[in-house]
Amino acid sequence: MQAETIVKVRELMTTDVIAFKPDDKVHQVAETFRSNRISGAPVIDDQRKVIGVISEADIMKLTATVPFPDIDPLNPFPVFSLTAYRKKVEKIPAEIETLFEGSVKDVMTKDPVTISPDDSVLDAARLMHKDDFNRIPVVDDEGKLVGLIARADIISLFVQ
Repeated sequence: MQAETIVKVRELMTTDVIAFKPDDKVHQVAETFRSNRISGAPVIDDQRKVIGVISEADIMKLTATVPFPDIDPLNPFPVFSLTAYRKKVEKIPAEIETLFEGSVKDVMTKDPVTISPDDSVLDAARLMHKDDFNRIPVVDDEGKLVGLIARADIISLFVQ
């Protein structure tokens, strides 16, 4: 009888991880997501300890309540600026201020679920399924970021 091979998180995780600091601006995060084609990232402190996660969903929570001006059908990709928006409304809702000027710490998910590089990929898959996560930060024994495992990493096992 053959022993079952257990694939560890360290074998599939990405180690070149884009991460943010709590004082980074939300608009910078959105631009980084767009330019790198990612949908979320860990938030780390100065010692690289994971203190949160920020995702498109966190940013979308802000935009869902923002009364943006109607979009001109001849210009479906308007460029918004806080200055231009201020001219249109007297009082800016807090969500808009956070969207344009806010920091990651204002919108990130705190106390994120993390995983060890020595845990099995099956454990990571169960966590992702249970909590509907797209990615999980991988941390060492001190809670410092060493990688990231995403759904796509796990799905890649089936392709191999």
